[in-house]
Amino acid sequence: MEYRRKRKSNRLKSASGRSRTFRGGTKHGGDAGRTLISLLMVGGIVYFVSASAAGTWIAENVMAPMISAISQKGGDASSDTVGLSSGTETLSAAVDLSAGTAKDTVITEVTLPSLDCYMLQMGVYSSEENAKAQAEVLQAQGAGGYIIEDNTSGELRYRVIASGYDSAESAKSVKTRLIEEGVDCAVHPLTATAATFRVTAGDDQLSGIRTGFSALEAAEKSLCEAAIRFDRDELSTEEGISLAAGILSVLDADMAGLLSLDGSDSALSGLLATYHDTKAALHTLINGAYESRVTFSSKLKYTHLFTAHRYTQLISSFE
Repeated sequence: MEYRRKRKSNRLKSASGRSRTFRGGTKHGGDAGRTLISLLMVGGIVYFVSASAAGTWIAENVMAPMISAISQKGGDASSDTVGLSSGTETLSAAVDLSAGTAKDTVITEVTLPSLDCYMLQMGVYSSEENAKAQAEVLQAQGAGGYIIEDNTSGELRYRVIASGYDSAESAKSVKTRLIEEGVDCAVHPLTATAATFRVTAGDDQLSGIRTGFSALEAAEKSLCEAAIRFDRDELSTEEGISLAAGILSVLDADMAGLLSLDGSDSALSGLLATYHDTKAALHTLINGAYESRVTFSSKLKYTHLFTAHRYTQLISSFE
């Protein structure tokens, strides 16, 4: 299976702008405004004060309704953070998966789909301890509390994320309403451009390869939709768990065509590793013990954010 790709580079990593060629392997691998940073030192937590009675009121009356996706249009995708974009890079790797097949060898293109996740960012810290403190408060209020490490500027920072949306308009609407309630936040776009590969393989393998390449992006979209529906009170906790189990079942089925290939094929190792990480996260979600809707809401959002972030890391590894 030969991979040939032209794509945009990922600014979460240093953009080289150079052409690279390698064989049988993968190369593994934005910035809040100064005003956010100046707020970080106050008590170690920027936007949420505590999980006390006031924090509980916020959880029930602000976080739960506000962190649902709002399908109103309008508003731009402006952010005081840096997403992924710019530059072009060509990369190729050659791995032949056609050996041993009785079918004819064919050449075609297969794509890892693009991903756009607009994350509601509640704080940016230079201290991991402070970031974890805010993440715990957010999780107690039903938000994801997912932490993204960002070293784009050469200074390690920790972004604390509450939830993710599939459109800039939805994220901006939630941000605007939270700000109206006195809760400061920003929209952090996490995006990755599609990666297109030229595949040489037996024609009996191509259908499973195509399905497998799209499986992780499809799982991310399904988790995003599940989190939205749960926040809209369209699902009970039991229904949410059942839906997550269905997402995992589909993911396993979609990946079967790739799992049947030689597991030592290093060109597929990044994709398979991302699948196993995503599967483990879904298992944790499905098998968790939840005392309330708030605790399940937090874990569901966290799992979605993890899946989106892990997928963008996969795509960036093909730079």
